[in-house]
Amino acid sequence: MSAAKPGGDTFYELNGKLPPKNRFWAYSKENMIKFEKEGRIYYSSAGKPYLKHYLDEMPGTSVDDLWLNCQFRSKAESIGYPTQKPEAFMERVIKSSSNEGDTILDPFVGGGTTVAVADKLGRNWIGIDQSVQAIKVSEMRLNNQQDLFSQPFTLILHKYDYDTLFNQNPKLFENWIVERFGGRPNFKGGGDRGIDGKMLDGTPIQVKQSESIPSMPIRQLVTDAKACDKNLFEKNVAARKPVAYFIAFSYGKGAIQEVARLKNEEGVIIKLMTVSEKVEIAKKPKLIVEFNDLGTDAKGNREIEFTAKTESENEIEMFAWDWDYDEDKPFKAEVIRDKTGNQTNKFNAGTHTIAVKAVDSEGLEAIEIIKIKVNGVVERE
Repeated sequence: MSAAKPGGDTFYELNGKLPPKNRFWAYSKENMIKFEKEGRIYYSSAGKPYLKHYLDEMPGTSVDDLWLNCQFRSKAESIGYPTQKPEAFMERVIKSSSNEGDTILDPFVGGGTTVAVADKLGRNWIGIDQSVQAIKVSEMRLNNQQDLFSQPFTLILHKYDYDTLFNQNPKLFENWIVERFGGRPNFKGGGDRGIDGKMLDGTPIQVKQSESIPSMPIRQLVTDAKACDKNLFEKNVAARKPVAYFIAFSYGKGAIQEVARLKNEEGVIIKLMTVSEKVEIAKKPKLIVEFNDLGTDAKGNREIEFTAKTESENEIEMFAWDWDYDEDKPFKAEVIRDKTGNQTNKFNAGTHTIAVKAVDSEGLEAIEIIKIKVNGVVERE
């Protein structure tokens, strides 16, 4: 118990003990007896007395589970999403309830704050939402904070654009499509003997991000499958089951004939699968961007109005704008959630590259890149 100043009746014997040398009890003997009767005295293992303090007796306001003072750190942090939470708020929640390497699940991802903050804090994460807009907003926020140390993430939609899949990073595409077909990707890559994944029973899978596959890759796959696991290969041949699976966008006549020949003449079955069997493919929107020079402001900057026009089978959910687009880097939206397709921005003299994305209700997107030169007049390069 803390020391008291000399004086009064604070030096006395309590339960056979006197205060330590040059120390005094904190309360009078009368009060200490009263505390004893009320059960307010707690004794440590060494016999040292402590007074119990209850929360409702303490000064100030107790901490509860309602956090009201949650504000954005800056105006730029707010993207205009109705349910968006400040990142500082989610940092507090995630740090207090998880450790690095844990997995954070947000089944109503909304504006993407939870997954964006979880990614920054070194957590694994899963974000789910029925709204395409929510998913695309979250994707753009994650892309905006990606750097050399960021882990890649996978976006799963109901429908996919053919051109986007066809031109995706090959290794990312391989891993993604193998998982869509229920297999396990070969994440290691390199020296894989042409095997990009395996079905759950170990049967090899090969992926070609190509169209009109000829006969040669089919013959090579038979060799690779046998080298991968000879016992499994022979077991599948004997059971009249596929010895390997081939995934591509389409197959030429030669590949189809070779598969038939292998089955009929050698009893070897290669199962041909197309991307469209597991992924619904749709057409992305068409996008055209026009601009109008509004003149020079007081600081000499050129104010330019941009209008995005689209043709789409589906309703356009939103537009996003990157005012300083670098073609060697990912799209990083400075305006993430534009519902109108109209934006005004100011530019100094020089050449500027602007990128605009239009996202439809299926999550498919189109991008238009324009270059303008500001030098007395505004010209499109």
